[in-house]
Amino acid sequence: MPRPRREDAQDTRALALGAARDLLHQYGYLGVSMDAVAERVHVRKASLYHHFPEGKEQLVLLIADEAISEGSEGIAQAIGAHTSARRRLIAIATYIFSGTVQIGRVLRDALRFMPEDHQRRVYEQFYRQHYLQVLRVMDEGVETGELRPHDTGRSAWAFLDLASEMGSGGEAHRDAELAAWIVGLMLDGLGNRAAGIKEPHGRQGDPARPGSLGLANLADPASRSQE
Repeated sequence: MPRPRREDAQDTRALALGAARDLLHQYGYLGVSMDAVAERVHVRKASLYHHFPEGKEQLVLLIADEAISEGSEGIAQAIGAHTSARRRLIAIATYIFSGTVQIGRVLRDALRFMPEDHQRRVYEQFYRQHYLQVLRVMDEGVETGELRPHDTGRSAWAFLDLASEMGSGGEAHRDAELAAWIVGLMLDGLGNRAAGIKEPHGRQGDPARPGSLGLANLADPASRSQE
């Protein structure tokens, strides 16, 4: 029996990743299976295991790696295109909404169901490539006086939480208008400023000392083991 051409093998791998990405976007981690991917690509499941010996987890890990790396470049471009913290955050949120894979959903699912070593890998990549960029925007906003002194570590996680959650589904139209609303909610708030509510300063939300925000807690497997 003739061996598959290299081009055919590469096509199968790319098609399988695309099918798994679509399933992940539509249904989350639990909606991805080797059977479902094989059916969409029109190949035998055994052929998929030839390309992905670790099965579904390998597929999801590769998708997460790609999405985080691609997202890092998009966030950097959004930051570079603007100078104010407000405009930068709106651009970042708008970019997050545009992704073919909603990384917040991937992150949550991966960190609930994947092995601990894969959890750590996904978290560390997200932390370095996404979180630290948003943290820099918050810190520079405080330094320039655009933002008042506050816990920038926590606000960076809160922003990513809101943008990821509101960009991962639902009927609301996800665009620059929604991005501006999210940023306005964070920077302007809903309360009366005359109330003078005090907040802690510093980076208490940094994942080195996990705060109470959903994404931060889910992102750090170590923080869950201490609960």
